[in-house]
Amino acid sequence: MPRQHSTGEKPNTVNPGKTSLNRRGVLKSAVAVGAALTGNQSLQADGRLGKLVKIGQRARSGQSALKQRAASDYARSLQAYGGRLANPIRDLFRTSQNPDSVHFSVVVIGSGYGASIAAARISQRLGDQYRMCILERGKEWVPGTFPDTFSAVSANASNVFAGPTKGQRARPLGVFNLMMNDEVNILSGNGLGGGSLINASIALRPNSKVFQQQRWPAALNNAEVLHPYYDRVASALSLSRTPFDQTPKVRIRRQAAEQISRQPDFFDRSNISVMYDYRYLDEEFRNSFGMIQRPCTLCGDCTNGCNVGAKNTLAMNYLPVAKHNGTEIYTQVEVNSIEKCAGYYRVHMTYIEERNGQVSRTPLQVNSELVVVGAGSPASAAILLDSQDEKLQFSPSLGRHWSGNGDAIGFVTGLPGGNNIGGFGAFQGQGKQVGPTVQTSLNFCDDEDFRKHLLIQDSSIPRGAMNLFSALLRDPELDHSMVMLGMGHDESAGRLVKKMGRWQIKWEGLKSSAYRQRVFRHFEKLAKAHGGRYKRLKAFGDNLVTVHPLGGCGMSDEPTEGAVNHLGQVFDYQQGGYLDAGTGELAVHRGLYVSDGSVIPTALGVNPYMTIGAISERIANHIVNNPEHSHLFSDSSFSGS
Repeated sequence: MPRQHSTGEKPNTVNPGKTSLNRRGVLKSAVAVGAALTGNQSLQADGRLGKLVKIGQRARSGQSALKQRAASDYARSLQAYGGRLANPIRDLFRTSQNPDSVHFSVVVIGSGYGASIAAARISQRLGDQYRMCILERGKEWVPGTFPDTFSAVSANASNVFAGPTKGQRARPLGVFNLMMNDEVNILSGNGLGGGSLINASIALRPNSKVFQQQRWPAALNNAEVLHPYYDRVASALSLSRTPFDQTPKVRIRRQAAEQISRQPDFFDRSNISVMYDYRYLDEEFRNSFGMIQRPCTLCGDCTNGCNVGAKNTLAMNYLPVAKHNGTEIYTQVEVNSIEKCAGYYRVHMTYIEERNGQVSRTPLQVNSELVVVGAGSPASAAILLDSQDEKLQFSPSLGRHWSGNGDAIGFVTGLPGGNNIGGFGAFQGQGKQVGPTVQTSLNFCDDEDFRKHLLIQDSSIPRGAMNLFSALLRDPELDHSMVMLGMGHDESAGRLVKKMGRWQIKWEGLKSSAYRQRVFRHFEKLAKAHGGRYKRLKAFGDNLVTVHPLGGCGMSDEPTEGAVNHLGQVFDYQQGGYLDAGTGELAVHRGLYVSDGSVIPTALGVNPYMTIGAISERIANHIVNNPEHSHLFSDSSFSGS
């Protein structure tokens, strides 16, 4: 795609070959939305007609110089591999044709933080004669192609979220992975890079007391054990701290915080993994991994996918490391189960293809000496549950102790104005700066019991969801509202159950829990400090929604309490768990690991990807230094405990 330098394009130019809406059509659709927003009052009053035109414009997308440049940058960065990280799927089919061969030395399932970090570190040490691959369920998303209208966002939701087919996986390649459950719904990323594609990129470390809870293995009770691994993740993701009062929502949230507490650690301008400026880029705009990126335009669209190329997704760092070191990457491949064979594992999967609205599925399988399961929570637990047989016996805790990390969302309405929380996407000349999705954190830590602490963050609304939320909040330009994203310490009492052929989360009593009531009280308190009203949206029901699913394959020192040990090795529960005569340790399935958020046994109370990353760095360090795998790896380049 040719690179364009012009900055004078119209932001809503439609794609060539498509019929564009005329001005009357735009106004007609805008008025329809406006009726819901204004309660059928006069559209001429207070300049509302102009606002409604903007609503109509946001329903349309199109190319822009920023999108084209981002796509071109990505292709140039990966020119040596044909402009993409992913390998042609025909190579995997060709590999699988001999079912009795050990095709790979290492297979990594998934490409989120846990999987990508494991793949990168293992690839750096794997001998040149050995093959390794990543298997990702979603597709490879190129910056500049992420959805930025409500219709496009809806079309990229993997599961149906309403109606008689609610919960069915109708669009398996959509970037928004939805899991509908009875008490708590889950939203996660689906594509090469996992959750990093659509997360808010906030980089926090939890209270050290989290690791001292009974469910955590003793080897991690001292949080300092993870410090070198946290530092490694922070370096790879090029963290930057939000500047003082950078955007209206930062300033307004700071002023509200000062009404509640003057403690210096109450209000935090948080670190995020976004290129705020040029400090991490060379003269060719390349980061330390050779990927071309651009500084953030403060457009507010992080959670729809960055169409500028400023966000430090895993496709900008760890995945290129794995690629540069010879790892084969295959997308649109969903792993169903794992079979234990003599000296290797057989990975059963399905290749998914979408053409003209039709989905086709083709089964295939490959064999590998080592398998690292990093499909995320709760997918990793589901894969293992579907794999259990006489040879693969797992802990009875598999699929239990699942947590939503205490996630909750609330809104402040009726504010004076000037908040500017509505994203404008990869279009230039769109007015005031919005900022990255989340920039600040409020730490409600008055209680001596850290499990009663609560974190509340700000948020923007991305362009693709702006019309929806402007209607729900009756705020056409989202200029009189603020978002409250809560996190805390739920009881990690969720469990996986199979219902109508699909794994789902069950958690009785969650919606009426004391924890949830505590969150509501804090939302009320913050809304009052803002000078507005707390609004709890129930447009889609009363379920909780989490974007930080954790657990299901929790770490533990006891196989009755956890599915893996502190090194991510999967417990062998044959005969109720036993000591391995060769090692003197609790028996594990040799060569089978889990490395992702599912190994975290409790809520963290903060955005979890830094901790997932640190634990995954530690697991990978063990794998490459484990004497059982010494024939695969070269000398160590990094050590830790």
